[in-house]
Amino acid sequence: MVLPVRTDVEKPKLEVGGKLAGIVPRNIDEIFRLASAISQSGLAPKDMSTPERLTVAIMTGLELGLPPMFAINKIAVINGRPSLWGDAIPGLLWSRGFAVDEILQGQDEDRCAVCTVTRPTGEKITRSFSVRDAKKAGLWGKLSKSGEPGPWIKYPERMLAMRARGFAARDGAADILGGLYLKEELEDVPAEPRDITPVAEIMPQNFKRKRIVGKSADGRTTAYKAKNEGMEVTFNEIIGHIRAAADLEFLNSLRDSYAQELADLPTQWMKITSQEFVDKWADLGGEPHECPMLEMEERG
Repeated sequence: MVLPVRTDVEKPKLEVGGKLAGIVPRNIDEIFRLASAISQSGLAPKDMSTPERLTVAIMTGLELGLPPMFAINKIAVINGRPSLWGDAIPGLLWSRGFAVDEILQGQDEDRCAVCTVTRPTGEKITRSFSVRDAKKAGLWGKLSKSGEPGPWIKYPERMLAMRARGFAARDGAADILGGLYLKEELEDVPAEPRDITPVAEIMPQNFKRKRIVGKSADGRTTAYKAKNEGMEVTFNEIIGHIRAAADLEFLNSLRDSYAQELADLPTQWMKITSQEFVDKWADLGGEPHECPMLEMEERG
């Protein structure tokens, strides 16, 4: 038997104009349910793919007063520690009545990012970070873990600004950040040390290696061996001198001063160095065909 459809039932009215509000979980169970749903959706950031990481991010965000969806996009877990993306700092502080002012000043090694945080009470806290500071910390010209150019090579001014912002925000707004570091800072901190001693190899006595240990196919030091021997310091030093060169004569002298070091640099590192040299040579008005680094590359 088919029941008649009632048409006299009053349907709920469609309400409009309501204020949108984000979902805010009230306990750990609700946090984990929300984290699991986000993880299963496949829309979570790459470094926030598990419910556990999302839970940490949401809990950290709630302590800072951030809604869950904002937190998972602006909080990252680096080396097991939650950190905040640098571009989230101004918005967080502005929402609490703070003012944030940033400038970049100076030239060459004296180039410096300056950040001033003004508290709601009017107190100002200013911190800075210069190219000289970055070189001293071994950051200037730093490669990524894969051996490719890292952010300190691609976006040096942006990284200087992030360092100054992190210092000023932690010192001037400790009651808001609670000592939380910027993601850009923690990425430069080595992970916990681990044993990388290779397992002893067992080979026949008549076995002969085709390559010299620690050398690549072109005879240069491998990136792995270079990092273990601390060659990154020399690499950063060379890059720093190239960028700071004020004339062609000084730039040209670097080729002879670091002849042995340049010959030992891993292939990828040498490509970066060559490009920096060629670009600086052009910036200083040198003729491209007279660039000594091109001649050195042709000789191998």
